[in-house]
Amino acid sequence: MRDTPLILIVDDDPSGLDILQARMSAQHYDFISATDGEMALAMIAERKPDLILLDVVMPKISGIEVCKRVKSDPHIPFIPIIMVTAKADSRDIVTGLDAGADEYLTKPYSHSALVARVKSMLRIKSLHDQVLDQSAQLERQLKTATVIQSLFWPKIPSLTGGGHVWAVSVPAGYVGGDLYDVIPLSDGSIVAYVADISGKGVPAALLMAALSTSIRNKIQIETEIDRLLGSVNDSMHHLMAEESYFATAVLIRYWPSSGKLEYALAGHLLPIWIVEGNIPDLPLLGGVPLGIQKGAKYQKGDIVLGNGQSILLFTDGLVEAENESGEQFTKNRLFYHLKTCEGPPWGKSVLQRIETWRGRRAPNDDLTIMEVWRDPKQIGSDYHI
Repeated sequence: MRDTPLILIVDDDPSGLDILQARMSAQHYDFISATDGEMALAMIAERKPDLILLDVVMPKISGIEVCKRVKSDPHIPFIPIIMVTAKADSRDIVTGLDAGADEYLTKPYSHSALVARVKSMLRIKSLHDQVLDQSAQLERQLKTATVIQSLFWPKIPSLTGGGHVWAVSVPAGYVGGDLYDVIPLSDGSIVAYVADISGKGVPAALLMAALSTSIRNKIQIETEIDRLLGSVNDSMHHLMAEESYFATAVLIRYWPSSGKLEYALAGHLLPIWIVEGNIPDLPLLGGVPLGIQKGAKYQKGDIVLGNGQSILLFTDGLVEAENESGEQFTKNRLFYHLKTCEGPPWGKSVLQRIETWRGRRAPNDDLTIMEVWRDPKQIGSDYHI
């Protein structure tokens, strides 16, 4: 809203127009005038006044029709409209309010009633514009946060032994609470993980950054993934427990040259092991989510990832992705897709399937997918991608 509000006065009666102009001038408001509906609409489009005093009965286009057009035009910002009517019939007042008017005055009106309603509507206009400004500022900040969060996504390393890694994270909003990382170790293995912070938005994104930092720090002294989870859990407990947050995670350690793969869970969904179109069962390991219980212990299991095999890590945003009817994708549909499409790799096709499943529905949760796979025919231990 302008520092000195601009008020549009619309009245086809010259005496009524003069009275309203004099009273607005006495309150030190700027004003412009129109004597019919067509002129009013042209001025509204050009000048975007802060308030409209609008007579109901006018030539060419009525005040009711002007009100309807103004309130339905997406290119016109919020402008409070006070309908001024000589009719005291409550049905006429209701018609004006139904058309989108924000207030009304019935002629003859007192000076104090006019001024009170004008001031009230201008306060609403000011508050409305402040909220829009704050919303635009927040959106700019969130867009910046999105760029900053993208810096946490690691550069995927090249692997020997015909191995590959692919990962993607899609937040439900500007920023999310999902996390993935791939960390090369000195013995040629990698530690990779997918984690999911409870909740969404900025708080979850900040905890995501803290968790990423903690894992990167702890892995310098502890590379056994079960003990690594325990160490990270203890370091994050004080930060998460106080605010009732937690994180689920699945970690793997993978040796590309041999195909050996260890996995450990912190309250997370089991990874999916894909072998020649089949999905063998992996033992469900114990381990509470991170941040819930200090001193928690974690277990690890192991498999050998053979040629043409893949392991898929993901957050619950995949199986709980909702379509336009609110129906979830479910693990059964995921299994069916993996068994009926060509691979490896499978990860990108899973993401495309989810996007098709959602249709026009916005994501209801953050979604992260990571896939580690080996070529169907191993080219040799010195093979690089």
